Amino acid sequence: MNKSQVYITMPDAPLPVALPGGWTVVHQGGPLTVIGPESDLELSFLARPVVDDIEELIRLAWQAVKPGFDVPVLHKVEMPAKDGWDREIDITYDTPESESRIVLAITRLLGSRAYITLLHGTRDGVSRRLAQFSELHSGWKPTGLKEPSLAGISPKKIGDAERNAMSSFVDWAMRQIGIPDVAIAVVQDGQTVYAEGFGVCRAGGQERVTADTRFMIGSSTKPLTTLMMARLVDLGCFTWATPVTEVLPGFALADEDVTRRLEMRHTVCACTGMPRSWDADLIFRFRGVRPEDRIAKMRQMSPTTGFGETFQYSNYLVAAGGYAAAHSYAQDLSLQDAYDRAMRELVFEPLGMSRTSILCMDSPLDAAPHSRDLHGNAVPIDPVLEKFADAVAPAGSVWSNVLDMAQYLKCEMQDGSNDRGEQIISAENLLARRRSAIKIDGKSSYGMGLFLKDQQGLVEIGHGGNTRGFTADMFFLPEHRIGMVILTNLRFANQFLSSVGQKLLEVLFGAESKAEAMVTGEKKALDDATEFIRHRIKTDAGSTAWICDYTGHYLSEALGSACISQIGEEFQIEFESGFSTLGVEEQSSKSRQIVLTTAPWLPITKLQLTDNPNKFLLDRGQTRYEFVRVGEKHPLRH
Repeated sequence: MNKSQVYITMPDAPLPVALPGGWTVVHQGGPLTVIGPESDLELSFLARPVVDDIEELIRLAWQAVKPGFDVPVLHKVEMPAKDGWDREIDITYDTPESESRIVLAITRLLGSRAYITLLHGTRDGVSRRLAQFSELHSGWKPTGLKEPSLAGISPKKIGDAERNAMSSFVDWAMRQIGIPDVAIAVVQDGQTVYAEGFGVCRAGGQERVTADTRFMIGSSTKPLTTLMMARLVDLGCFTWATPVTEVLPGFALADEDVTRRLEMRHTVCACTGMPRSWDADLIFRFRGVRPEDRIAKMRQMSPTTGFGETFQYSNYLVAAGGYAAAHSYAQDLSLQDAYDRAMRELVFEPLGMSRTSILCMDSPLDAAPHSRDLHGNAVPIDPVLEKFADAVAPAGSVWSNVLDMAQYLKCEMQDGSNDRGEQIISAENLLARRRSAIKIDGKSSYGMGLFLKDQQGLVEIGHGGNTRGFTADMFFLPEHRIGMVILTNLRFANQFLSSVGQKLLEVLFGAESKAEAMVTGEKKALDDATEFIRHRIKTDAGSTAWICDYTGHYLSEALGSACISQIGEEFQIEFESGFSTLGVEEQSSKSRQIVLTTAPWLPITKLQLTDNPNKFLLDRGQTRYEFVRVGEKHPLRH
């Protein structure tokens, strides 16, 4: 063991766990409690005998840590078993929005014992240190825990039986969860052995999805961007260690020292401490915004943790790296045109990705974006909302289909060669992207635009993506030359995509049958969440009447204009990027919040009211955005 490293002993665990740097132990005996470097995040770990009333068991655990704890339960979710545990129950507690505080209990059951993790901290602290929380939580492995392992198992070859099993599962699962459409491709030993589409391009429509249907792939763009960057390293345009300022003159962050230290590899490693909370800028203000404007905005940004300290995911920083690389390739073009040219000439064309583009082509044959409404139904949303990514294209604006993405997977698993046997990229720089740059938890880390994961004893590499109305996933198992891409046109369909990935492991490797349970668990969670939203958020005239006190025109320096207006008995808010109807959430603390109720804003966008009726806030963890009233209401609609 490293003598300078601090270790803690978790309840019932035979081996100590390393405490992340800067964390301190508050209590080692009794309830083990640790606190984060900024003293705004506290974690406690307790083991107790299982009882019938799990909620009461958790309440007593809180009392042992914080005597007098009386925060009411907001929501309880039972999660599917994973990683060798029998069950998991997650409880979120009801804290006033104005406190910007998160209180959470995660209880995992194993045999006759309950292992309880209690989290209490600020929203800032959770946002900043979430990966370190995951590292401690996942590292807790009590005696008797047997994690599933597929190591040493030779996979089957995909044939008709395997294809039928996958198709039957996907068709059933998407109907259970209410997903409009899905497209899937599987690559094995250099061949696309399975490619299917399911459902319709638009809910209520007739156009069927095929393997050729295009979707927005969101952050699954990032591995394509780093592939382009690696090709430019091959060409000698820069090295991974070249300072960004040498590749993109004028680039700067708020901190001069950080700007000077920032190398090209740092832009895509999620290891610099740059927070994700700036992403709200992308969602609320994107009309007419150019990549050059986003790069200029970064002069106001600084990391909130140190280099290599913890995983923090930044779309802005990936965009900077991708645009810098593209600028080195086409210096006479705008950043957008340079990135488009670099990706087309260095990635899409060499790999035969003929249907892939940087921006949406507005084809009626493309899948339409969807999100869930107040009733839990998948409904189409305005495709214009997906343009939020246009000015940070290297981080997530690519549109593609599963056939083209299969071509990318082949390149990864063929050490950089394409279908024609041409070496597109050197193995050295292809593999450099797969070296761990920062740890996420006990089973995963991040390379350069790629997640690296221990998936039941198998090495899994890939990257998912979420946009306003799409969810994507892509992964490959390099040791077995198997890869899968899954694209769907529904926001936050991550659990569904995970179940499809699990099904592939069951079909090919004989993994323990869990995919169906994952779907039924997700179905119950969705039903519970929908019922919770209907109960919690009120949209009737009697409940929302008080919003009239907040009608008017507001302005945020970062996010632009907002106009709250009344139309009949209904209230609406309109931002520069779109609008939503409004409801209210009455909290148990007697405080109340205005909630956006139109897809895709529902249910996470809330207007945090203040003592000043002429001001409201949007809280994004490490960044809070202030809207101040500047006049009476007037229409903003374009």
